[in-house]
Amino acid sequence: MKIPWAVPGIKKEDIIYVKKILDSGWYTMGGEVKKLEKMMKRYSGRKHAIAVNNGTSALEVMLRTLNIGMGDEVIVPALSFVATATAVSLTGGKPVFVDVNKDITINPDKIDDAITDKTKALIAVDFAGNPCDYDRLINKCKKNNIHLLVDGAHSLGSKFKDKSCLFYGLMSTTSFHAAKIFTTVEGGMVFTDNDDLAKKAKAIRSHGELDRRYIHEYLGGNFRMTDIAAGFGIKQMERYKITLKNRAKKVEYYKKLLSGKIDYLDIKNKDRTCNNFLFLVFDEKREKLADFLKNKGIDTRKLYPLTIPQQPIYNKKKSYPISEKICKTSLSLPLYDEMSKKQIEYVCKKVIEFKEKSC
Repeated sequence: MKIPWAVPGIKKEDIIYVKKILDSGWYTMGGEVKKLEKMMKRYSGRKHAIAVNNGTSALEVMLRTLNIGMGDEVIVPALSFVATATAVSLTGGKPVFVDVNKDITINPDKIDDAITDKTKALIAVDFAGNPCDYDRLINKCKKNNIHLLVDGAHSLGSKFKDKSCLFYGLMSTTSFHAAKIFTTVEGGMVFTDNDDLAKKAKAIRSHGELDRRYIHEYLGGNFRMTDIAAGFGIKQMERYKITLKNRAKKVEYYKKLLSGKIDYLDIKNKDRTCNNFLFLVFDEKREKLADFLKNKGIDTRKLYPLTIPQQPIYNKKKSYPISEKICKTSLSLPLYDEMSKKQIEYVCKKVIEFKEKSC
């Protein structure tokens, strides 16, 4: 049996809808993008949603909108996809790393030690869809007079205190990459409640143009989403409640079968609702487990093999022990819309088989 790690949740109805867009003759940013933005405003509870071409662009647009640049420092978790930090570097800023908790979100108790007079912002990441403690992060940022921002690449569908995680922060972003729960194949979104920031972000998205064509008032780029991409997102968001409910059932089945057999991420907190973006297991023999499953036809992901500060582009010597341990022991098992009970049973059977052999 061959089981992929992830499969984009694109249905036949999505393809039919996108074909109509193709038949219309208008492919670039237009009415479909505006429709998706309207849906995302309603979902997130935000006043403004600005669609862009991918999640990394969303981060860069957000940071450029806030004038993050040379000499500025931005606090980021040591464990995340590298774009959380490189977006800061690309704008001229300096990412300052902070270790995570065992729940894989940034540790509020470590933040004060990372703040200097150059600190402008903190970027929170809801890793694997597990929400941060936004009450504490908001208080930390207010106390130190810095911006709270959210890299919500994993966040769509997650909630903190019954509000979307994208609702938090001066600005937030999300990603619609093909591996995400909701996809436009490639795409992203920037959120804010501030009218001036939204206006500027829209300009930066399109080469710095505001209201006058070919008059460029900000340093921007081509970060626009196409109507074709938006078409996929529109259909996906129409059924987001069903998608999240079905995903939760799959994760609960995983937990039922693996309970007592292997450690897995299972955060129980009444204030936090996880979207189940990833199902992570932990094992000291992670490399051997991944190889064993690969030989059995099961695709997995090491998210991530290195912390961001350990990546060659940063090569920091300082240790971030919890992030490093998670990088060495975590493995993301297959999880996607069309995954069947039989497939989950097969994956679990092979995980248990490995554990019994390695005892």
